[in-house]
Amino acid sequence: MHLFRQRIVLLGKALLVLIFVDAFQLSNAQDYVWAPDFPVGSSIIDISAQDQNGTVQTFEDLVGEKGLLFMLSRSFDW
Repeated sequence: MHLFRQRIVLLGKALLVLIFVDAFQLSNAQDYVWAPDFPVGSSIIDISAQDQNGTVQTFEDLVGEKGLLFMLSRSFDW
């Protein structure tokens, strides 16, 4: 029983360290400016790509009467 309690305490300490490390990384990541030349609200470059049917789609093809939400996301794991 004593060994079990030691392992639980050790696991709790390890979890606490991981929480602090994760919190530091989140606050650190928010200060990082990943695209200084592409600010929010700037115009997008002309892009086109094939869809799943092989038809080439452009940005203008996808924009509807209410606009288009186009999000770019870059992971720090790349």
